Amino acid sequence: MITLKPPSQLPVGYQVSIRNLFGITFLTVLIFVVLGVIIVQLDPSIFGPNRNRAEALLWFALLLTTGVLIATGYVLAWRTPARWEIIGLTRPEPRWIVIAICVGAVLFFLGERADSGFGLGILTDFRKEFSAGFNSQMGLVSLFAARMVLLPIALEIYFRGIMFNFFAGRFGPEAGLFVSAILFAGLFFRPDLSISMAYGFIYGLAYGLLFMRSGSLWAPIAAHGTLGALIVAKAAWG
Repeated sequence: MITLKPPSQLPVGYQVSIRNLFGITFLTVLIFVVLGVIIVQLDPSIFGPNRNRAEALLWFALLLTTGVLIATGYVLAWRTPARWEIIGLTRPEPRWIVIAICVGAVLFFLGERADSGFGLGILTDFRKEFSAGFNSQMGLVSLFAARMVLLPIALEIYFRGIMFNFFAGRFGPEAGLFVSAILFAGLFFRPDLSISMAYGFIYGLAYGLLFMRSGSLWAPIAAHGTLGALIVAKAAWG
């Protein structure tokens, strides 16, 4: 049986509640929409069809990360000042960062081999979608910033820090692991390629296990960022 490490190490005896979960989700969406509307008013073409998709992704990632950080900090601050420790943003042991980077690299290698061996075309589609970004220095910087830093932080805080902790606190760590991985897999939904959700589920399991064993959210963030960086590098120069 897998044991969950973080709760016994936290400075406060507090779990993420359903009120926290809905509050953070609602505020994240609200902040994302409000900031998005403001940005679109300043530059109507920012998310337009003719806009460089890499730059649009960077703005999307910035808005999402801002929303998640503000919403999480605000909602959990009502109960305790140790809000970041509650969701696992604690200093990890150095070895877990090294392990996490290796896990991210292994996930990339296995995913890339499956994509190539079965002719899934996932990497090819990614390359086509962001083709304009790969042809400019700013585009590459935008893709690396979004996929290596911003999205890993936002998604891991929400799916592992919030979702995982919520379900683990009520139904046990195994439930937290699998439910958060299933919900995370929903981000990978593609009508034309349903198997892509299997990628998301496997990634979610790996990130969840890293979180459970390391006791720090920085471990899955490191793995997620490593995977994202390698995908961008492979699409750009592979």
